Amino acid sequence: MIITSVRQNDDNLEKIATLLYTTSKIVTITGASISTNAGISDFRSKNGIYASGHRHLFHSSILFDPERWLLFYKHIADMRRVAKDANPTTTHRFIRILHDSGKLVRAYTQNIDCLEDEVGLSTDIQMSPRSRFCFQRTSLHRLRCSNCQGTFSWDKDDRETETLSDPVPPCPRYTKISDERKEKGKRVTVIGKLRPDIVLYDEQDSRAEEISAIARHVQSLCPDVLLIMGTSLTTHGVKLLIRNFAKAIHKQQSGKVVFVNRTKPAKIWEGVIDYWVEGDCEAWVEDLVERRPAFGGENNKRQIDTKVSGRLDWSQRAPRYWWPREQPRTAPRRPSVTHPRNHP
Repeated sequence: MIITSVRQNDDNLEKIATLLYTTSKIVTITGASISTNAGISDFRSKNGIYASGHRHLFHSSILFDPERWLLFYKHIADMRRVAKDANPTTTHRFIRILHDSGKLVRAYTQNIDCLEDEVGLSTDIQMSPRSRFCFQRTSLHRLRCSNCQGTFSWDKDDRETETLSDPVPPCPRYTKISDERKEKGKRVTVIGKLRPDIVLYDEQDSRAEEISAIARHVQSLCPDVLLIMGTSLTTHGVKLLIRNFAKAIHKQQSGKVVFVNRTKPAKIWEGVIDYWVEGDCEAWVEDLVERRPAFGGENNKRQIDTKVSGRLDWSQRAPRYWWPREQPRTAPRRPSVTHPRNHP
């Protein structure tokens, strides 16, 4: 099946708007391009990370090269500072609205900037079939021990200041154990080093089985639409995820896969992707909101924009927004039933 190309003012934009408006089960997969309008560099664009000569820093081979490892750590620390000052985009808010409307079954992201936190979407590392958000490459908020694989917040215990003076800080858990053993006159243990909790290229993700199990659970829920935004479709794990979801979605009568990105999908995606919306994710979401204001209503936006110290105020719970129907339906009348009397 040939992929339908959709450009500005194309009639298919209205078809996609109707599809998203009327469907009840949507899965989203997002990539780095949804954050470029927030000032965060993506990987493969003209001004991206690869163009700046830092591509080699995201390969698993840096783990065995101390010099490149230090460069990677400093680069990630710089990225984190930029991400902490960035504001979420219209696309991030759109995903939050899908969540609050009850349409979002699961949101997957390859991004590590955690801007989803800024619109109140849970980016907790703990994943379960109940949670609706899943990191494919984890996040800039956490550090992971190279030995015990324990995770630690980058924001706590002055760890951010510590990483500025010591680019590779020691694991606090192993440091405590080693100090206790030293006080008892025992042999000290090898102290693991903290690294950014990011899955590098050609590196095995320790959560792969967990992600696969949750993906199978999501497929069993029979989603109607897979919405892919701002990714180049080159990462192996994401490619596999998209193909598996597409198979499940195309079993539905009106199931569709929509891809929004500047770059044209390769020919291998024919039969997998139904629509390719050519262009910027932000522009497409803004067009969608014009066609269906419920995707960006003022009540929704005011709730999402309520922040305290740059974070969502969790004391104000997001309501389940009213979602007007495309075609109002009336409940069928129940037929009256006459029960015969029992005569003696």
